[in-house]
Amino acid sequence: MRLSIILLLPLVVAAGPLERVGEKPLDVAGAGELAVEVIDAQGAAMAARVTVTASDGTHPDGSGRGAYKDGRFFAEGTFKVRVAPGRTGLKVSCGPEFEPIDETVDIPAGRSVQVRAVPRRWIDLARLGWYAGDHHVHTQHDAKATIRTDSAYTALQGRANGLSVITEADAEVPGAGGANLDTTAFLYRRALEQRPGPFVGHINTPGITRPLDQDRADALMKRPLPALALLTAVHELDGACIRTHTFTPPHLLHWMGAAEAWSDVALGVCGDLMDVDGQASEMLYFAALNLGNVVGVSSYTDSALGREQTLSPGDRRVYAKSSKLDYPAMITAMRLGRTFATNGGSVFAFLDVDGKEPGETIHPAPGQKLKFRGTVRSLGPLLQAQAFGPAGMMQSFNVSGRSGEIVVEHEFTAGETPAWFLLRAQDQRGNWAITSPVYIFPTGAKLPANVSAVLLSIANHTRYVVLSREFFAHAIVTVRPPEALAEVRLMKDGKVVKTWKPADGDQWANGRVPVTDIFGTYSAGWAWHKEAATTCHFQADWPVTEDGWYGVVALTTNGREIRGESLRYDAANPKSRAISSARLAGPGTTLDWCGYGEEMDLIDIHEPFKGDHWWYPDNSAWRLKGVLEGQTRETGGGKQEMLGSVVGGR
Repeated sequence: MRLSIILLLPLVVAAGPLERVGEKPLDVAGAGELAVEVIDAQGAAMAARVTVTASDGTHPDGSGRGAYKDGRFFAEGTFKVRVAPGRTGLKVSCGPEFEPIDETVDIPAGRSVQVRAVPRRWIDLARLGWYAGDHHVHTQHDAKATIRTDSAYTALQGRANGLSVITEADAEVPGAGGANLDTTAFLYRRALEQRPGPFVGHINTPGITRPLDQDRADALMKRPLPALALLTAVHELDGACIRTHTFTPPHLLHWMGAAEAWSDVALGVCGDLMDVDGQASEMLYFAALNLGNVVGVSSYTDSALGREQTLSPGDRRVYAKSSKLDYPAMITAMRLGRTFATNGGSVFAFLDVDGKEPGETIHPAPGQKLKFRGTVRSLGPLLQAQAFGPAGMMQSFNVSGRSGEIVVEHEFTAGETPAWFLLRAQDQRGNWAITSPVYIFPTGAKLPANVSAVLLSIANHTRYVVLSREFFAHAIVTVRPPEALAEVRLMKDGKVVKTWKPADGDQWANGRVPVTDIFGTYSAGWAWHKEAATTCHFQADWPVTEDGWYGVVALTTNGREIRGESLRYDAANPKSRAISSARLAGPGTTLDWCGYGEEMDLIDIHEPFKGDHWWYPDNSAWRLKGVLEGQTRETGGGKQEMLGSVVGGR
């Protein structure tokens, strides 16, 4: 094995200048004013993200639309703010390709001070063929908005944060109507976020050439695994399918998190891209790759820009490789996995494995030598750069404290089984970048077999966002064809409560798909599903009224027994609650997740209940553990002591 690091000349230069260009009397005694012009090196006005901190600690708004909770607002070239006299903080940024400005300006009482900001560009990614997008943005996600936003202000925020494209995820957007918000360096498009139902998750569909026909969409959702069905329809419309906010909220399977993704990963088809927004989603992404899925990396904000506290477009983002600023070309690149993702900072990662770039596949002979070559470009000092592969972290490079452009190399030998390799980099301020993988598929190799997913939730929610006093067990089991399911059992304290076999057929209560249909209340029901003529998936709802440890056990036609973690139901607990577990397993790979959340007293639920308390309850906890070829990673949050008595058991 050969390891080397090549340090090139730094790209970082001194901080961008802020010039005081004038001062004049102000017609308000005892007040001060700051007038700012933001221009590029050629003198053209620049869209900017701004935070002003007055001497009294307040954050004045220079946009006329309201400042966000952290004080930020967005301006096109110029703005003025009234401030308390004294030392005034000014932060100006124009995206991660420009050096940010963070200075103080002394404002005398009764005076207006004019300054000029000229952010310096330190890198030009478009010249390298990379364009940044945020494909999950909501201009106004709520009926009421604190920030006076519209499509034009959304586009301004994207340009100020250095995005090349925004895909608006709502069908109805206030303001600007069908106005063209494109510029020579920025595109604004719309593609509706799909929300198929509970225990499915949300999917973004950038690039679709027209909205998905509602009748067809309804038909696609009227089956188990609706997200899998959606993939084909979106591709027919030239769009990409992105699995988004896969652990939102992190303790709950029921609603926004990508519960179906666990089943689709087991089947080997989980969409075009998967959003990574932290350690948990990264662990799910690595598990998907390890189990033979070809899926690119993406990231997003899910900004709700009318809210006072929300991310801004591009605070997380995906870069796609394209020969020019062209929306269809960028979508094609995304579907091919020609991407890297970041959390919006000035850290960028690029990968080459034996001349192949992210999304491409190498077909080496077993034993063939291959060279991993990564390039990291960073404005600030790095913390780490790492090569990841099927065994988890494969190589850590000594880059701590370095900035500018750094090339890292690693030589490895192709094995006999499929593999993948990607580059992840992070700076000392927490900014990160992660590439999609290069895939290694040796001659004669086969995809992993004996892959399964088992999910179980016991909760008192209905199919949508309301609560009930009745508790149901919701069970999901998936295996990868040609292996098939022979039998699924719901267990309590080691004894069988209910047995299901494919020959027994389906039971849809009130004509609704068990588990995943979106409206109404739950009743006992179950459904089997086939892929490639193989009965590989099962989902069921079953009422729970008695105390005990509940679990799911499945038998396959290969003679395997698979099971997930057991959950404890306590009939005397007076709280509304959801207890959930999920297990994804295959050769060399196991991912275990559990979550618990409780909120209001059951006695306070007067049906039909109206509210959404179960989304983010007061008391919650979750835990995720992943094992890739013996390497273990764990993460979690909330009140961990709550999990011990309700998850695991027997």
